[in-house]
Amino acid sequence: MKNFIVLFLFIFIYNTSKAQEIPPQSIEDSVLGWIKVYNFKGIKEPKKVDAKLYSPAQLSVCDSLANWIQASYLPKGGLGDVKKSVSEKLGLYNQNDASLPQSYGAYSKTYTELKYNSSHQMEPLTNSHLFWGVIANQVKGWPIMDINTPTQYYFTMPSFESTESDIENTKDSYDLSKVENLKPYTTFWLKNLAVGGGTNIVLLCKDNKSPFIKITKGEYLEVLEAAIPRRYEAEKKKIQEQNKDNQKSIDYFMKYLDEKNSKRIACLKNNIEKYKNRLQETAEVFESQPNIQLENFPDVFEGNEYQSNKFPVYKVDPAMAELCKKDKPQWILVSWFWNPQNHAAIYLHESIINNFNFDYVYNFFFYPEKVKGQPYKPLRSPTDN
Repeated sequence: MKNFIVLFLFIFIYNTSKAQEIPPQSIEDSVLGWIKVYNFKGIKEPKKVDAKLYSPAQLSVCDSLANWIQASYLPKGGLGDVKKSVSEKLGLYNQNDASLPQSYGAYSKTYTELKYNSSHQMEPLTNSHLFWGVIANQVKGWPIMDINTPTQYYFTMPSFESTESDIENTKDSYDLSKVENLKPYTTFWLKNLAVGGGTNIVLLCKDNKSPFIKITKGEYLEVLEAAIPRRYEAEKKKIQEQNKDNQKSIDYFMKYLDEKNSKRIACLKNNIEKYKNRLQETAEVFESQPNIQLENFPDVFEGNEYQSNKFPVYKVDPAMAELCKKDKPQWILVSWFWNPQNHAAIYLHESIINNFNFDYVYNFFFYPEKVKGQPYKPLRSPTDN
């Protein structure tokens, strides 16, 4: 009887929850606005995350950016919220993020899967949302995991190098270079390697001096040479941990690991010889997330079949990375999800390119005398959309 009651309650709660879900089609043209308009006032106390110390001035930048986002966009087809952000705390799987510059800012989440709560108020049903971020000193791209270390970060920024026909055929719809408000700035589209599609990027940096620099073949081969023994030791440790008290299995797997390691070293040696007169060329790899499994690829830059895709390898300008510790941002990276088939995403996109005052943001951080004493105002009120 007790089990029956528990099952009945579960079914009742489940059905009640399901009954409260709001069909997305019923709200796609509805202006739902923000869960809360915060009007942040600035921060007076510093904050430390791991080894990164955020000053009150940096944290107050988060407040300003959050306020400017809310002043420029009134969520439609979803329910919006805005969050402040600093660099993610280091954990078991992101130790190499320690080498990323000190970043901070704000982002909005427009929740598109909603329900009515017990008070018949709308609230998120799931975490499914559209994203818009305005972050100081942020790095967007895909890390090259095998060569990254806690002191140096390398990454690729795959864009339309993709061979996916659905992206290539709609390339023009992702092109921001013709948007009048964005012409003074660097714009590009970044492919999402995890789930497909991609993100629009606008990079605001003083005099358009990009913080992201392409490394040379020489540097790539050098860091690869250092990465091989690190990978060997990590794989060796894993074999020993997974085969405790079984020396026969350890010997078996170590034999193959030693063979792989020898092939990697030999392949690297061949590549160093092959490119010895081309070490100053830009390092371009054939995979957007390459690894050090050189036993499978005779050429670290071309692959086996000389693939047509080419992905430059980047790092952050070391001088600018060091300056990121100061109160003043070195660059502002604006990014948002863009899907030209999604009503809510179209509205977000249009709000950003038509309303968000990129010129004010640029001048505020890099030529403050031009906007001294002027509060932020969107180019167009979101209520006019």
